This record gives sequence, structure tokens and C-alpha cells, in this order.
Amino acid sequence: MNAEKLSQFREQLLRMRERVGGEVNNVVQALQEEVNIDSNISAAPVHLADVAPSAVDADVEVLQTERNLLEQINEALERVDRGGFGSCEECGKEISEERLKALPYAPLCVGCARLESETKL
Repeated sequence: MNAEKLSQFREQLLRMRERVGGEVNNVVQALQEEVNIDSNISAAPVHLADVAPSAVDADVEVLQTERNLLEQINEALERVDRGGFGSCEECGKEISEERLKALPYAPLCVGCARLESETKL
């Protein structure tokens, strides 16, 4: 991959990281407001999943999904920095530009991603 395209993907990943990071912070804030942790008079540590009403379960799932996405974006930025971006982490082949345009944080080529998803089923 040429330096110009690599730079474009890096910028796209940085914008995604900023956006997703903001969304994570918003969901955390909303959960804290809904659960109102400050009303917990015990000194014991509280985990959101322990005190969250069932209506908040969806927010917790969104938070987990967003944090996972943020982790994938950070890992892709690390691949950019170390020179492995655009190469499949499983087989070493080049990841198609079309796939990277759709999922710039993708660590696997289409074939390896398909195989991985089939083994999880």
C-alpha cells in the first residue's frame, strides 16, 4: 500500500476513534445518570451490570460493542504504525482496498474472516 493511501486510512481511523470514543463516554454518562450510582450509600464497589435495571441492559450491550470497536480501531492504528496495516493477520495476504474502505480496522481478509465466522458457529 502506498504512503498516501496509508495516510488516508490512518486519518479515517483517527476520526473513527474520536467519534466512537465520544459515543462510549456518552453511553457511560447516560448509564450513570440512569443508575444514579451516587445514591448508593454503601462503600462497596458497584458494577453497572449489578445495579442496572433491565431497561439499561441494552445500553450496557451498546457500551460493550462500542468499546470493542474502539479496541479494534486502536489495534488497526498500531498496525499502521508498525507497518502491518492492510495485510491479513491470519494468512498474510493483502486485504482488499474495498474491504478496508468498508472496515478500515479489519485485521483479516474476507476469506479468513469467513473461515473464522464459520468456526464460531
